[in-house]
Amino acid sequence: MRRRGYVTLAFVLALAVTSGCRLSGGSAAASSSPSAPASAGAALPSPSPNDRLSPAVPMPAGFPADVPVYPGSRLTAAGAFTSSGITAFGMEWETLDSVTKVQAFFAAKLNQGDWTITFTGNANGAFSATFARKSNSSVNGLVGGDGSSGVTKISMSLAVPSS
Repeated sequence: MRRRGYVTLAFVLALAVTSGCRLSGGSAAASSSPSAPASAGAALPSPSPNDRLSPAVPMPAGFPADVPVYPGSRLTAAGAFTSSGITAFGMEWETLDSVTKVQAFFAAKLNQGDWTITFTGNANGAFSATFARKSNSSVNGLVGGDGSSGVTKISMSLAVPSS
């Protein structure tokens, strides 16, 4: 059952996060960045460093409040799907912080309290790990970070048994 959960999570993550769609609550939501043409001679505002991040999307209903979320990151893709008594979340956050800093955060937060984490890869500015609740191992997921685009993307898939 646990292996099937990871396969489901990998599928959800691939579908929800890497498809380029912005998902929220299981439905696609179009995202656009309005831009107005500058008039000749008008000064353009200085771009904020956060302008490099994708637009934010809302957190899906039911995402467990005790799952650590990297501080100051922006949720840019999210989906939740329920099947066979399991709700699977696929999420992506972006931050301008380094992959090393993000990895250290998850190593600390998912290795205390009711969580355990196992890093499965760490190379070339990226990391991946599996994590689970100590009290209920059927609440489990995958988390990874990749900074190859100049923005650190944090991908997470999480399986939670439905109540």
